[in-house]
Amino acid sequence: MDNKMNKRTLEMKKMHVLQAATELFSVKSYESTTMSDISKKADVSFGSVASYFGNKESLFAICIEQPLGEFVTRFLDFNLSPDSFVDELEKMIKGHIILFSKMKVYLRLIVQVIAQHERFPNEFNVVVQHTRLIQNGIAKFIRKGQELGKLMDGDSEKLSVAYVNFLFGTVLSYAFNPSQEEQDEFILIAIRMFGPII
Repeated sequence: MDNKMNKRTLEMKKMHVLQAATELFSVKSYESTTMSDISKKADVSFGSVASYFGNKESLFAICIEQPLGEFVTRFLDFNLSPDSFVDELEKMIKGHIILFSKMKVYLRLIVQVIAQHERFPNEFNVVVQHTRLIQNGIAKFIRKGQELGKLMDGDSEKLSVAYVNFLFGTVLSYAFNPSQEEQDEFILIAIRMFGPII
C-alpha cells in the first residue's frame, strides 16, 4: 500500500513540475526560464526537478512531446459514418475550439517551437509529425463528406491545413478564451469553410 501511495505521490509531483514548466516556458520562453523558477512554481526542490527530468533541455522536450499523443487522439475523436454529417461537423468543430481553448498555454509553447525550429529541431520534427496526423485525419473526414455528397468538392489536404491554422489563429489571438458568443461565431465560420451541402 505504501509503495502505491509513494508512486502516486511521485507521479503527481512530476505532473506538477511538467505543468509549471510548460506554463513558464510558454510565458517566459525557454531561455528566460530556469530550473529554479520551475522548482519554485511546482513547489518541489531543485534537486527533485533535476532527478525527475534531468536538465532543462530534457524537461522542455518532455513538455512538448508528452501531451501531443493525447492531443491528437482527442482532436481526431469524430465519427466518419454519422447519422447526420452536418451535425457531426458542427460537433467536431465545437470540440476542437474547446480543446484548443483548454490547451492554450501548451499550444503557445508549440508555436514557439515552430517559430524557432532551428533552435529546437527535434521538438519541431515531433510537432510536424503529429500535425500531419491531425491534418490527414481532417482531410479523411472531408473526403468522406465529399464522397457522401455532404461537403462541396475541393482539395481536402489544403482545406485541412487551412482549418488547423484557423483554429490556432482564432484561439491563440485572444489573451483570454473567446466568449461563448464568439465561439459560436467561429463555429459558423468554420462550418462554412468545409462547404456543407444541406
